[in-house]
Amino acid sequence: MRYYYQLQYKRIHRSFKDFGTEPFIGYPIIVMLFYWLSSVFFDRVVYANYVYVLIGAIFAYSFSNPEHSKFVKQHFSTSGHLKITVLNNLIKVTPFAMFLVCKMYYLETLLICLLAFFISFMKKRSSTSIIIPTPFGKKPAEFIIGFRKTFWLFFLIYSLTFIAVFKGNFNLGVFSLVSVFLVCSSYYMKPDPEFYIWIHAMNAKEFLKYKMLIAFKYSLLLTLPILVVLSIFYLDQMHITLIFLGMGWLYLIMYILIRYAFQNQGLEMLQGIIGVLCLLFPPVMIIAIPYFYTKAIHNLELLLK
Repeated sequence: MRYYYQLQYKRIHRSFKDFGTEPFIGYPIIVMLFYWLSSVFFDRVVYANYVYVLIGAIFAYSFSNPEHSKFVKQHFSTSGHLKITVLNNLIKVTPFAMFLVCKMYYLETLLICLLAFFISFMKKRSSTSIIIPTPFGKKPAEFIIGFRKTFWLFFLIYSLTFIAVFKGNFNLGVFSLVSVFLVCSSYYMKPDPEFYIWIHAMNAKEFLKYKMLIAFKYSLLLTLPILVVLSIFYLDQMHITLIFLGMGWLYLIMYILIRYAFQNQGLEMLQGIIGVLCLLFPPVMIIAIPYFYTKAIHNLELLLK
């Protein structure tokens, strides 16, 4: 187990290096931004302590990788695999738990740790005998596969929208809108096999445009129920809703670009770090998106000629 976490530590450092940032600079920035955004969230959202616990649990579950779990099983005993899985999930919710402790929400701290523990026993399956219908066509494989794995999250997200209406809390409604984009971004966590890129009769720019249009179209479909509800009950604040809608699309586009900018490298840790950084400080995307676009074009040109 010790060697496993030494490797993970080196992977994180390598991710910072690949991104062009020294680890001793990146770590403090992420910690400070996480604390700042969490403080803003608690100041502006009603029942923030419970929603915060839910965010932490979703984060732990979303970043669990079935392929990585299989890899760990091959190298560790059953008990060792279980220990690593539990510890990994506890590590994922540690920042949330520490902030809750700072806010003196001790019961919620215990709850988020228990949720992380139980999530460790929930298996993400790459295939299932039950075919869940999706509102998507056959081409956007990311949304079909991703939606079938995370459809249950949309029941929770849409429930938050109706709670926002009943409680008169517009911020909670906006949070539910943003949550849709966070879930959709997770659909682009796994790199595309090179063959699936090569078969497209497009150049690099056309390919990226194709992927972005698919993401735009189907993320709009998933956010449409929330947009309709917010436009009916919070019409006077519709401009704020549209601002967050635009930011959500930028966030999703950034994840698509990261996917192809680092096509041959491990993505989960890198995407998690960059995603949290941009979520905490959205203006970073102004610099990040052009950089990842250039890098993605360079990588795709090697496959799409």
